[in-house]
Amino acid sequence: MRLGSKTQGSAGLRMRLRSPAKVTLVLRVLSLRKDGYHDVQIALAPVSLYDTLEITRIPDKGLSLEVDSPEDLGPPEQNLVWRAAREFEAAAGIEVGVAMHLIKRIPSGAGLGGGSGNAAATLIACNRLWGEPLGAERLHEAAARLGSDVPFFLEARPAWAEGRGERLRALPDLPRLHLLAVKPRFSIATGSSYRALAESRGALPVPPGAPSPPSLKPLLKTVDEVVAALHNDFEPLLCARYPELAGIKTRLLAEGALGALLSGTGSALFGVFAGDAARDRAAGRLARETEWAVMPCETLAGHRYESES
Repeated sequence: MRLGSKTQGSAGLRMRLRSPAKVTLVLRVLSLRKDGYHDVQIALAPVSLYDTLEITRIPDKGLSLEVDSPEDLGPPEQNLVWRAAREFEAAAGIEVGVAMHLIKRIPSGAGLGGGSGNAAATLIACNRLWGEPLGAERLHEAAARLGSDVPFFLEARPAWAEGRGERLRALPDLPRLHLLAVKPRFSIATGSSYRALAESRGALPVPPGAPSPPSLKPLLKTVDEVVAALHNDFEPLLCARYPELAGIKTRLLAEGALGALLSGTGSALFGVFAGDAARDRAAGRLARETEWAVMPCETLAGHRYESES
């Protein structure tokens, strides 16, 4: 059942949503902005790796969050699901009462956007459970306050992102890609990656009134064009700091990937394969022969946040 404006925010209603991961096909980091963020140019695509979020409206005001995860994700109050529920309260002017249960399958600190997807799903679920007090524009504003990737996950379709990542244009012609995401046993925090990049560049804030950088959106209509365009400004720096990442890329290419790239700020990489059979053979060998997390997936043309039973 899809819960929408007819729910009227009744107590006891529950939503169970899947939130997808994403891969970053192009990531250029431009000037450091006065607000502390960087201007970026990014090509993003949702992929068929999912966390599951259950949110139930309860009579009493207050939040609770239970997390099932193979990783220690810290206190609930630091989780993006919790923060998104609080952001919804502030944006809608509603004191919510919700019990939340997050089932994690997307690894954290991998550059796959699991936490940002969880935040978007939380905003969508709370908005539906309370009768949709936030329209699309206010929901996007709330998402942007939570993180640069969160607005992308509200619609979760291939997109070209600029600004700090919140200005989105659809990429409707992106082909379906057969991917193998691979993550080593360690994670990399987004903040540490940006600090390392800034230190390596000696970046300074962009002066007031400076023009926006020109958009360099590549053609991404065929698999060959996607492979040719694969680029991540973080990859050389992080591969030098973490040689295992370079080893994963080498292995993906040796297993037949047409191209391979670090996703986002790491630590996962993904390989683009000609088809699912070649991808799945490589996944089987890597799963048997390494301690890496091996995650076959495909890009999605879009993702609908439908409530599951």
